[in-house]
Parts: sequence; C-alpha cells; structure tokens
Amino acid sequence: MRTITNDHRDAQILDLGSGYEKGPFLVTQMGVAPNDPVPKTKMFVLRPDGRWVDFNAYACKGKPEAMDELVFPTMAEVMKTISKLSGRPQVMELPIDKEGLQAWLDRHAGGNPLQAAHAWAVEFRKRQRDKRR
Repeated sequence: MRTITNDHRDAQILDLGSGYEKGPFLVTQMGVAPNDPVPKTKMFVLRPDGRWVDFNAYACKGKPEAMDELVFPTMAEVMKTISKLSGRPQVMELPIDKEGLQAWLDRHAGGNPLQAAHAWAVEFRKRQRDKRR
C-alpha cells in the first residue's frame, strides 16, 4: 500500500470534457492517507483548496452537484493548486454514509467509473451555464 503524496507525478489529472470542450478537470490519486490508523487503499481527489478527500465522501451524497466542489474548471487552476502543494498531504476527513455509498455503487455497478464522471461533467457544465444566466 502506497501513501498518497503531494507530488504531481503521483496524481492523475482527468479531463472530463467531451469533444472539443476541455474540462472540468478532476485530480485523483490512489493510496492510503498518511495518518490512516487502518491503512486501506482509497481513491482520493484533490480539492481546489489543496486538500485531499476520499472520493466516497462525495459519491455517497447522492447529489451530482455535491461533487462540483471537487473539480477545477481549467487546467490553469489545476496547475496553480498543484504548485502550492508541499510537505505531507492534508487529508480532509469527511463522513461517509454507507447507505448512500451503496446506492451510488448500485447505480454504477458494472459500469465504467470514468463514463460516470463524464456524464456528471456534462451536468456540471449545464449547472455552470445556468448559474451565469
């Protein structure tokens, strides 16, 4: 099991855009939180505030808009946040609703999580356009 780091080479930047549209972007890393008393590999997502969070804490909420705060609208914002990271990663501990997480897993059973992320991104862009109106 590998502990997550703030090294950009350990992270994966996912472009959730479609076709000619770039972004939004999601920064992920698989690993164990530095202070996890029971080491278990999880998918962590970098928030724009520079803190890492277990993806399941957002997936379990059952509302696509809950994940809006996990994405970066532009690659420039990804790079700006990553450039400020140093030392041990800050991991934000958030509660995970087991029933909500199971419901999310059931909805995406057998599916490709990346496809689910792209579908969410389409809705994200729509919500962003609606906010500007």
